[in-house]
Amino acid sequence: LDNPHFEAIPVSTVIADIIDNWLLATKSKDKNDVLLQVLTIGNPYLALVFANTKERAKEIASYLRGHGLKIAEIHGDIEPRERRRVMKAIQNLEYQYVVATDLAARGIDIEGVSHVINDDIPDELEFFVHRVGRTGRNGLPGLAITLYGPDEEDEVAELESLGIDFKAKQIKDNEIVDVKDRRARKQRVATTKKLDPTMVGMVKKKKKIVKPGYKRRIKNAIKRQDQMDRRIAQRQEMRATRKANKKRGETR
Repeated sequence: LDNPHFEAIPVSTVIADIIDNWLLATKSKDKNDVLLQVLTIGNPYLALVFANTKERAKEIASYLRGHGLKIAEIHGDIEPRERRRVMKAIQNLEYQYVVATDLAARGIDIEGVSHVINDDIPDELEFFVHRVGRTGRNGLPGLAITLYGPDEEDEVAELESLGIDFKAKQIKDNEIVDVKDRRARKQRVATTKKLDPTMVGMVKKKKKIVKPGYKRRIKNAIKRQDQMDRRIAQRQEMRATRKANKKRGETR
């Protein structure tokens, strides 16, 4: 075409407003155990769990079956005939939990999905929209829960920049509760200034009973140390200046 015109549809208009996007940090927890907790706590009408690879999908399905859940699988290792049979069984509400790869994210329509669980953020971020789009249909509310590790903050930030509004959550006392600010730890800026070893000893000193004024004495000691450091620096600067002036006088 000559001089074609391109229109980009923002992600925020693709994901329905009736879908809640939750972000759940796995940190050092076992991801399979977190998945099991999410599925059993939420008691979904129909949950669709997405994995990035068929190997991971089979691992999840095996783990959940081992804990008594009836699981349907949809991925590349399932023959087309068996896939059609499984799809029909899902439509007949014979399964409450479905584990799939992105094969089910596009082109396969599963009615009644109340929960979408992302075991991982997809390698291609556009698939995130397709995955989440499996729920929140026909005017019914939907819930999308994305599990992520500390090494996936960049991917989360990129999804947020596309207009996806996440609500940070955590599992506590067998409930999914709000997290005030998942980035609070990262937003803290550590000082690069090193304390004098004596000051470090005072700050790190452990006391069973903290006497009144103890913190104030530490603060005053650090302040005096700063003043001393500044005076030493000023003296060194004055000496360097005098030495430079003397050297210029000798060269003349």
